[in-house]
Amino acid sequence: MTLRRRMAHQIVAMITALLLVGGASLWGLNGLHQDFGSALAGYQSLRHLYEVTAHVATARTLLSAEPPALGPALNEVRIAETKYSLFSLPPVAATTPRDQPGQQQLAAAIAASLKEAARQMRAAETGEAPLDQHALVAAANRVLNQVADLAAAIRFSIVRQQEAARHRKQTTLIALAVLAGSVTALAVVLGIRQYRLVMKPLRQLTEGVRKIAAGKFTQRLPARGDAEFVELANDFNQMAEELDGLYRDLEQKVAIKSKELVRSERLASVGFLAAGVAHEINNPLGIITGHAEISLRQLEKAKANPQLAEAARAMRIICEEAFRCKEIIRKLLSLAQPSEENRRRVSMGRLADHVVGLLAGLHQYQDRHIAAQVEPGDLDVLANEGEMKQVLLNLAINALEAVQPHVGRVSIVVGRRNGSVQVSVEDNGRGMSPQTLERAFEPFFTERRGSRQGLGLGLSITHAIVESHGGQIAAHSDGPGRGSRFVIRLPAAAGGGT
Repeated sequence: MTLRRRMAHQIVAMITALLLVGGASLWGLNGLHQDFGSALAGYQSLRHLYEVTAHVATARTLLSAEPPALGPALNEVRIAETKYSLFSLPPVAATTPRDQPGQQQLAAAIAASLKEAARQMRAAETGEAPLDQHALVAAANRVLNQVADLAAAIRFSIVRQQEAARHRKQTTLIALAVLAGSVTALAVVLGIRQYRLVMKPLRQLTEGVRKIAAGKFTQRLPARGDAEFVELANDFNQMAEELDGLYRDLEQKVAIKSKELVRSERLASVGFLAAGVAHEINNPLGIITGHAEISLRQLEKAKANPQLAEAARAMRIICEEAFRCKEIIRKLLSLAQPSEENRRRVSMGRLADHVVGLLAGLHQYQDRHIAAQVEPGDLDVLANEGEMKQVLLNLAINALEAVQPHVGRVSIVVGRRNGSVQVSVEDNGRGMSPQTLERAFEPFFTERRGSRQGLGLGLSITHAIVESHGGQIAAHSDGPGRGSRFVIRLPAAAGGGT
């Protein structure tokens, strides 16, 4: 059920309860109005009867005098008859039944008695009948007795109406109290229930928002309650899920950038160290290699002496290792900030074909297949051609060293992707583990063993060169034995196509 429909039902229930209270009040007030109206009409009827009684009593007094005053007595009776003509029985409420036929008969008898008394007095006054004082007084007494009986009956009816009115008042008050209490209880129950139904989801939403604000993006709300709150909870959960995904992506990007920053700092540190000590090391190495070469030439002239031949072999090793040290220093120096000089438009497709041609002609790689796949289009970048050639050679040689003879395949794919020039070097060789992927571009890290063990600087130098050109390089592998793939993205030269 929706919150709107629930609130509509509660409003209808409250209106119905209020209508019941109002109806009970109107019923009670209407009954009281009827009872009080009947009582008031009864008092009006009694007033008329008292006036009739007063005039008849005066007429009886006049008739009892000696001699009887027939004229004034007749006038009093006529006035009483006129007053009685204005008399009517009061209406009685349905809640106070009375002997209405008996009162009507008594009222008719009073009218007849008044008429008969007036006739007798008129006949005695005109001489049509002899004066019978006792009969006239008896007629007046009969009227007075009848009026007294009718007045007593009306007073009894008024008393019963008053009792009925008091009973109705009590009933109305009790009904109103019960209804008012019920309405109050209903309002309290509905208010508490509505408060719980509304405030509990709102508190959960508030708590969820606070946790989201605190960085707990895994917070979810239970989808319970009215349809509006279920929809709100679903929207909140969807928002939290999206924020959680964005946060995880951001964490991953921060971790990657942090690793790249650490790697760059390491490369810069190595380059700075190499730049600082290169001069001091190169000079002694130059002297060592120079004297070693001179000594080697002198020793090679005396090959007949076995001892000198052994010394010549040792001197040759000294020369080779000295040149090896100079090569290490040269590579370390290349880790420093690469030069931005001699940068021009370079076609990466043409450069890839050139590198493949160079490596395919080498004897040690004759048993491995290497090919370039250059997509059509403008594949120019603004770069130092020698450095880009070094990058492709490093990646291609690493790939050739990683594959098995006779079955190994290496491909260099060059194309355009989203406005950048992308170079992909892929092989079907030994692949890399996740741990190796994380350290692939670290200086001095290598997994080669034996005679082919390298310095672990090739990929570090490649990474530094690519970044110095505003590009990116990433290593991919599905695991050991499943090959590797290095992807380079470089900004396309201005004016190139898409």
